[in-house]
Amino acid sequence: MRSRSLLVLALVAGIAVAGTSVRLGGALIPRFTYERMGSSFDLMSAEGNIQAQVTSETRDILTALIQVRAGGAMSGWTSGFHFGEAYALFPLGLSLPTIRVGQAVIPFGLLADYDIHTQIIQTPYARTLGLRLDPGLGVLGVLGHIDYRLWLSNGNGPDRMDNDMGKVFTVRLAPRFLLGDADVTLGLSGLYGSLPYWSLDSLAKMDEGPRSYKVKYRLGLDNTTDWGPLTLRLEGVAGKDSTLAQPLVFGYYGEARYALVRWLEPMVAYDGFHTDEGSARTLSAGLNFYPPNISAFEIQTAYQRNFLNTATQNMEDWHVIAQLVVRF
Repeated sequence: MRSRSLLVLALVAGIAVAGTSVRLGGALIPRFTYERMGSSFDLMSAEGNIQAQVTSETRDILTALIQVRAGGAMSGWTSGFHFGEAYALFPLGLSLPTIRVGQAVIPFGLLADYDIHTQIIQTPYARTLGLRLDPGLGVLGVLGHIDYRLWLSNGNGPDRMDNDMGKVFTVRLAPRFLLGDADVTLGLSGLYGSLPYWSLDSLAKMDEGPRSYKVKYRLGLDNTTDWGPLTLRLEGVAGKDSTLAQPLVFGYYGEARYALVRWLEPMVAYDGFHTDEGSARTLSAGLNFYPPNISAFEIQTAYQRNFLNTATQNMEDWHVIAQLVVRF
């Protein structure tokens, strides 16, 4: 909460000496799930978003965003994967970088550009990294055709004290270019620091919170290609836990979407995470519906099969999800 208080003070100070504009928004995300054990209906999220921009007569001074969670079914420690954004952006000037301060998404791999907050099908960041949102300080900008991000954060998640004094350093370089008719972004990411750790056998208990933290070394390659109605997203992550002498861990994610028409989009995805304990993998197929001429909501559906293979478990399960995203 300390970072949110500092952000509010910065906004008040900026408003006192300059003009400001405020935009209010939010979302409701109800979800129906059917699986082998039965069915359920949950309100996954009810949230509000406050975005403010403070400007002088000559330039932008700061832009701030605060995400306010009003309710929802997500509970426990893992709610911090999705809720808690509260940061300010301070542009230093034309052709200069922007400073970001507060609780924001770790700019590693696809997370840097792909907002998965309202998506049924998620990238495997929870397994490969252990966090999505983290309080910290960073720099972002563009140098020629290369987007760059640097981020120094606590490694404990939003609204939490740094209980082990171990920081996390993340850097990403991403050139963007045209390849024929395709818009292509390639990303190279590196991460080092103390982050939450779960064994593969304890993934089902993530909502109880991490019982340990480990120093993680991660290197990631990602690609996003928009080619007409087709969108491809690819990510590969490799690294070590604790020390470089430990066995290699690696994860991957692949997604393809194709807009049959502007309002109907099938998609498929496959991801996995492998350690010396075994593997956790997910196969997904879905259909997204965007009502014509109505931008306020969308309907997402997905069928997913999950596979967990370790020395003590050999599990396979499935579920079907229908989710409505209402934005206002």
